Amino acid sequence: MRTITKSVVLALLLAGSVLTPAMAQNTRTETVKFQRGTSGTTIEGKITGDQSVRYSIGVSAGQTMDVQLDTDNTSSYFNITGPGASEALYNGSVSGNATSFVVPSSGNYIVDVYLMRNAARRGETANYDLTLYVENAARQSAPPAPAPRPQPSSSSAAPSQLDTSQMPRFCAGEASADYGVRPQDITVNMAFQSGNRYVTQGNFDRDGETTFFNCWFGLDGSFQSLN
Repeated sequence: MRTITKSVVLALLLAGSVLTPAMAQNTRTETVKFQRGTSGTTIEGKITGDQSVRYSIGVSAGQTMDVQLDTDNTSSYFNITGPGASEALYNGSVSGNATSFVVPSSGNYIVDVYLMRNAARRGETANYDLTLYVENAARQSAPPAPAPRPQPSSSSAAPSQLDTSQMPRFCAGEASADYGVRPQDITVNMAFQSGNRYVTQGNFDRDGETTFFNCWFGLDGSFQSLN
Protein backbone atom coordinates (compact mmCIF):
# COMPACT_ATOMS: atom_id res chain seq x y z
CA MET A 1 0.00 0.00 0.00
CA ARG A 2 2.88 2.34 0.81
CA THR A 3 4.39 1.81 -2.67
CA ILE A 4 1.05 2.53 -4.34
CA THR A 5 0.53 5.68 -2.30
CA LYS A 6 3.95 7.04 -3.21
CA SER A 7 3.31 6.31 -6.88
CA VAL A 8 0.00 8.14 -6.84
CA VAL A 9 1.50 11.18 -5.08
CA LEU A 10 4.41 11.24 -7.51
CA ALA A 11 2.05 11.03 -10.48
CA LEU A 12 -0.04 13.95 -9.16
CA LEU A 13 3.03 16.07 -8.57
CA LEU A 14 4.30 15.40 -12.07
CA ALA A 15 0.88 16.15 -13.56
CA GLY A 16 0.75 19.47 -11.72
CA SER A 17 4.21 20.45 -12.90
CA VAL A 18 3.25 19.71 -16.49
CA LEU A 19 -0.25 21.21 -16.56
CA THR A 20 0.33 24.47 -14.71
CA PRO A 21 2.86 26.02 -17.14
CA ALA A 22 0.76 24.96 -20.13
CA MET A 23 -2.33 26.61 -18.69
CA ALA A 24 -0.38 29.75 -17.80
CA GLN A 25 0.93 30.02 -21.35
CA ASN A 26 -2.66 30.15 -22.68
CA THR A 27 -3.25 33.54 -21.05
CA ARG A 28 -0.98 36.47 -21.72
CA THR A 29 -1.11 40.03 -20.42
CA GLU A 30 -0.39 43.15 -22.47
CA THR A 31 -0.14 46.71 -21.16
CA VAL A 32 -2.06 49.24 -23.27
CA LYS A 33 -0.56 52.70 -23.74
CA PHE A 34 -2.00 55.33 -26.06
CA GLN A 35 0.24 57.30 -28.37
CA ARG A 36 1.04 60.78 -27.11
CA GLY A 37 -1.81 63.20 -27.72
CA THR A 38 -4.43 60.51 -28.42
CA SER A 39 -7.28 59.12 -26.36
CA GLY A 40 -7.62 55.65 -27.83
CA THR A 41 -6.27 52.82 -29.91
CA THR A 42 -7.39 49.78 -31.90
CA ILE A 43 -5.53 46.52 -31.28
CA GLU A 44 -5.55 43.64 -33.76
CA GLY A 45 -5.37 40.20 -32.19
CA LYS A 46 -5.98 36.50 -32.60
CA ILE A 47 -6.81 33.72 -30.14
CA THR A 48 -7.29 29.99 -30.65
CA GLY A 49 -8.89 27.42 -28.34
CA ASP A 50 -8.49 28.22 -24.66
CA GLN A 51 -6.13 31.13 -25.29
CA SER A 52 -7.06 34.55 -23.90
CA VAL A 53 -5.43 37.96 -23.78
CA ARG A 54 -5.62 40.30 -20.76
CA TYR A 55 -5.21 43.95 -21.76
CA SER A 56 -4.24 46.12 -18.80
CA ILE A 57 -5.09 49.83 -19.06
CA GLY A 58 -4.60 52.50 -16.41
CA VAL A 59 -7.47 54.98 -16.02
CA SER A 60 -8.67 57.55 -13.51
CA ALA A 61 -11.96 57.76 -11.63
CA GLY A 62 -14.54 59.86 -13.46
CA GLN A 63 -13.21 59.24 -16.94
CA THR A 64 -15.46 57.61 -19.52
CA MET A 65 -14.11 54.40 -20.99
CA ASP A 66 -15.40 52.86 -24.24
CA VAL A 67 -14.61 49.28 -25.24
CA GLN A 68 -15.66 47.61 -28.48
CA LEU A 69 -14.73 44.17 -29.82
CA ASP A 70 -15.16 43.42 -33.54
CA THR A 71 -14.59 39.72 -34.13
CA ASP A 72 -15.14 37.09 -36.83
CA ASN A 73 -16.21 34.48 -34.24
CA THR A 74 -19.61 34.85 -32.57
CA SER A 75 -18.32 32.94 -29.52
CA SER A 76 -15.60 35.51 -28.81
CA TYR A 77 -16.26 38.10 -26.07
CA PHE A 78 -14.53 40.32 -23.54
CA ASN A 79 -14.89 40.91 -19.80
CA ILE A 80 -13.77 43.96 -17.82
CA THR A 81 -12.41 43.62 -14.28
CA GLY A 82 -11.62 46.55 -12.00
CA PRO A 83 -8.47 46.94 -9.88
CA GLY A 84 -8.37 44.39 -7.06
CA ALA A 85 -11.77 42.92 -8.00
CA SER A 86 -12.42 39.17 -8.05
CA GLU A 87 -15.48 39.40 -10.32
CA ALA A 88 -15.95 41.11 -13.67
CA LEU A 89 -17.83 44.41 -13.66
CA TYR A 90 -18.79 43.80 -17.31
CA ASN A 91 -19.48 40.44 -18.96
CA GLY A 92 -19.55 40.59 -22.76
CA SER A 93 -21.21 37.18 -23.21
CA VAL A 94 -24.23 38.58 -21.32
CA SER A 95 -24.25 42.26 -22.33
CA GLY A 96 -22.64 42.30 -25.79
CA ASN A 97 -19.32 43.27 -27.33
CA ALA A 98 -19.50 47.04 -26.81
CA THR A 99 -19.83 49.15 -23.68
CA SER A 100 -19.29 52.66 -22.35
CA PHE A 101 -19.07 53.43 -18.63
CA VAL A 102 -17.80 55.99 -16.14
CA VAL A 103 -14.73 54.64 -14.35
CA PRO A 104 -15.67 54.22 -10.66
CA SER A 105 -12.14 54.15 -9.20
CA SER A 106 -8.60 54.83 -10.40
CA GLY A 107 -6.25 51.98 -11.23
CA ASN A 108 -5.47 49.33 -13.82
CA TYR A 109 -8.52 47.74 -15.47
CA ILE A 110 -8.28 44.39 -17.26
CA VAL A 111 -10.06 43.79 -20.57
CA ASP A 112 -9.98 40.03 -21.07
CA VAL A 113 -10.65 38.73 -24.62
CA TYR A 114 -11.59 35.05 -24.82
CA LEU A 115 -13.58 32.31 -26.55
CA MET A 116 -16.58 30.65 -24.92
CA ARG A 117 -15.86 27.18 -23.58
CA ASN A 118 -17.73 25.32 -26.33
CA ALA A 119 -15.75 27.10 -29.05
CA ALA A 120 -12.49 26.72 -27.12
CA ARG A 121 -12.99 22.97 -26.86
CA ARG A 122 -13.43 22.77 -30.61
CA GLY A 123 -10.16 24.64 -31.11
CA GLU A 124 -11.84 27.52 -32.96
CA THR A 125 -9.99 30.74 -33.81
CA ALA A 126 -11.10 34.35 -33.42
CA ASN A 127 -9.50 37.24 -35.30
CA TYR A 128 -10.48 40.52 -33.68
CA ASP A 129 -10.02 44.26 -33.39
CA LEU A 130 -10.29 45.62 -29.84
CA THR A 131 -10.97 49.37 -29.69
CA LEU A 132 -10.27 51.17 -26.42
CA TYR A 133 -11.11 54.84 -25.89
CA VAL A 134 -10.74 56.84 -22.68
CA GLU A 135 -12.25 60.31 -22.53
CA ASN A 136 -9.68 63.02 -21.73
CA ALA A 137 -6.80 60.53 -21.73
CA ALA A 138 -4.86 62.76 -24.15
CA ARG A 139 -4.92 65.66 -21.69
CA GLN A 140 -2.82 63.69 -19.22
CA SER A 141 0.16 63.46 -21.55
CA ALA A 142 -0.17 66.37 -24.00
CA PRO A 143 -1.54 69.92 -24.27
CA PRO A 144 -5.35 69.98 -24.54
CA ALA A 145 -6.42 69.07 -28.02
CA PRO A 146 -9.48 67.22 -29.33
CA ALA A 147 -8.49 63.69 -30.33
CA PRO A 148 -10.64 61.73 -32.77
CA ARG A 149 -12.04 58.45 -31.57
CA PRO A 150 -10.20 55.56 -33.24
CA GLN A 151 -12.25 53.71 -35.79
CA PRO A 152 -12.18 49.91 -35.96
CA SER A 153 -10.83 48.46 -39.18
CA SER A 154 -13.50 48.14 -41.85
CA SER A 155 -12.11 44.69 -42.64
CA SER A 156 -13.35 43.31 -39.32
CA ALA A 157 -16.07 40.75 -39.85
CA ALA A 158 -19.40 41.40 -38.16
CA PRO A 159 -20.96 38.65 -36.06
CA SER A 160 -22.88 36.31 -38.34
CA GLN A 161 -26.04 36.28 -36.21
CA LEU A 162 -27.63 38.83 -33.91
CA ASP A 163 -30.99 38.71 -32.19
CA THR A 164 -33.19 41.80 -32.28
CA SER A 165 -32.17 42.83 -28.75
CA GLN A 166 -28.51 43.01 -29.82
CA MET A 167 -29.09 44.97 -33.02
CA PRO A 168 -29.39 48.47 -31.46
CA ARG A 169 -26.07 48.11 -29.60
CA PHE A 170 -24.33 46.78 -32.71
CA CYS A 171 -25.84 49.58 -34.81
CA ALA A 172 -24.54 52.19 -32.36
CA GLY A 173 -21.06 50.73 -32.68
CA GLU A 174 -21.19 50.85 -36.48
CA ALA A 175 -22.48 54.43 -36.45
CA SER A 176 -19.79 55.43 -33.94
CA ALA A 177 -17.07 54.11 -36.22
CA ASP A 178 -18.60 55.49 -39.42
CA TYR A 179 -19.42 59.01 -38.16
CA GLY A 180 -16.68 59.42 -35.54
CA VAL A 181 -19.17 59.95 -32.70
CA ARG A 182 -18.91 58.44 -29.23
CA PRO A 183 -21.42 55.59 -28.61
CA GLN A 184 -22.95 57.35 -25.58
CA ASP A 185 -23.83 60.35 -27.79
CA ILE A 186 -25.88 58.17 -30.16
CA THR A 187 -29.56 57.31 -29.73
CA VAL A 188 -30.73 54.05 -31.33
CA ASN A 189 -34.27 52.65 -31.32
CA MET A 190 -35.37 49.04 -31.01
CA ALA A 191 -35.18 46.91 -34.14
CA PHE A 192 -38.34 46.07 -36.10
CA GLN A 193 -39.09 44.07 -39.22
CA SER A 194 -39.50 45.96 -42.47
CA GLY A 195 -40.31 43.65 -45.37
CA ASN A 196 -37.74 40.90 -45.55
CA ARG A 197 -35.25 42.73 -43.30
CA TYR A 198 -34.86 44.17 -39.83
CA VAL A 199 -34.07 47.85 -39.34
CA THR A 200 -33.08 49.95 -36.35
CA GLN A 201 -33.16 53.74 -36.58
CA GLY A 202 -30.82 56.13 -34.80
CA ASN A 203 -29.63 59.71 -34.59
CA PHE A 204 -27.06 62.01 -32.99
CA ASP A 205 -26.53 65.76 -32.65
CA ARG A 206 -23.35 67.47 -33.78
CA ASP A 207 -22.63 71.14 -34.43
CA GLY A 208 -26.27 72.01 -33.85
CA GLU A 209 -27.56 69.57 -36.46
CA THR A 210 -29.23 66.18 -36.08
CA THR A 211 -28.07 63.29 -38.26
CA PHE A 212 -30.43 60.35 -38.78
CA PHE A 213 -29.37 56.89 -39.94
CA ASN A 214 -30.69 53.35 -40.39
CA CYS A 215 -28.99 50.01 -39.77
CA TRP A 216 -30.25 47.10 -41.86
CA PHE A 217 -30.04 43.44 -40.87
CA GLY A 218 -31.08 40.22 -42.60
CA LEU A 219 -33.75 37.99 -41.12
CA ASP A 220 -30.92 35.65 -40.09
CA GLY A 221 -29.48 38.42 -37.90
CA SER A 222 -26.59 39.32 -40.20
CA PHE A 223 -25.61 42.99 -40.49
CA GLN A 224 -26.10 44.35 -44.01
CA SER A 225 -25.60 48.12 -44.18
CA LEU A 226 -25.67 51.53 -42.52
CA ASN A 227 -27.21 54.49 -44.33
